[in-house]
Amino acid sequence: MRILYALNIYRPYIDGVGVSIERQAAGLGARGHQVAIIAPALSFADGQEARGDIKVFRVRAVKVLAEQWRVPVLPDRSVMRVLDGFDPDVVVVSVPFLLNRTAWQAARQSGRPLVGITGVMPEWFHYNAGLLKPLASALGPGLWRIITDYYNHCDCVVGVTGTALRLLEARGLARPSRVISNGVPLDRFRPRPRDEALARRLGLPDKPTVIYAGRLDAEKRMSVWIRGIPEVLEEVDAQFVVGGEGTERAELEELARRLGVAEHVTFPGFLPGEDYERLFSLGSVFAIASPSELQSIVTLEAAASGLPIVAADAGALPELVRPGANGYLFPPGNSSALAQAIVDILRQPELARQMSIESRRIAEAHDIEETYRRYEELYLELVGRRVVA
Repeated sequence: MRILYALNIYRPYIDGVGVSIERQAAGLGARGHQVAIIAPALSFADGQEARGDIKVFRVRAVKVLAEQWRVPVLPDRSVMRVLDGFDPDVVVVSVPFLLNRTAWQAARQSGRPLVGITGVMPEWFHYNAGLLKPLASALGPGLWRIITDYYNHCDCVVGVTGTALRLLEARGLARPSRVISNGVPLDRFRPRPRDEALARRLGLPDKPTVIYAGRLDAEKRMSVWIRGIPEVLEEVDAQFVVGGEGTERAELEELARRLGVAEHVTFPGFLPGEDYERLFSLGSVFAIASPSELQSIVTLEAAASGLPIVAADAGALPELVRPGANGYLFPPGNSSALAQAIVDILRQPELARQMSIESRRIAEAHDIEETYRRYEELYLELVGRRVVA
């Protein structure tokens, strides 16, 4: 079976959708299928490369706003060339804009089975619209109509969580659908002893540590996270790690300085490979303030690594946090409630230990091997229907 995935953002600039699609492609490639990704190029030229067994077709693009946001230029012909050359049995799309939408249209025109995976909420536009926030908020219902219409023209829709699927169903999704978690590699993300070598390299003291890792962009609401630090420090001598990169990193570093907590906050930037996986071994708690997650791969990774979770009570995060069992939920935007939840865990080692066990247990229900199996089953089902027809 040949599977083509479309991405609006791909390496070296990676987001949660890109991580989940790349892992799925690698997993199905390991099962003997031919897999390829079509993504924006880093220059104004089409190209082709390989990442292991994954073929990557690049479509010429230009940079907008920030380096990671690259817009394809007149991509229709390039996309059709990829479809004609790779000849996929099934096309998989996610976010309904830019290159994904072109691949979506090409798959429909060519009669190929088309699967849509949930990957965006209009709230993303609200938080990233800057001075246009009032306009973005007003456009929210219209954006939901665009998103729902897009998925209503797919042969099957996959919600990465029940929450993600219910959001679409409430707005008129009428296509066959199912829930399949993004999954987490349980062998790579697991409870580990503290990695002292990594701690020394990052300059982290041996004290209770609160971790976040991921994009540092507006919709992640990391200013809420940083503003909670002074209240935690009033109760517990702790360290805070903000892993990742994004458009707001400099502002967050400046906020930490203004609040007088900069010496307690480490910004290690993007950590590759095993360094990233081992980062969780340095944490006592994982905290996330984002109110617009359709699952949150990084929260799954933290749970699989055995960390108690403190998360905003919004989006799909409540599916990964059972209050009092493996962590706490707090009202979105409430830094004080976030801080109190962190303190509650850090001051009770036995509670933290029990929460660690429960986090791992919850993550085990999201074994990525099961994710591969279920996607393979879905794609083969759709391809089989096409052959019969």
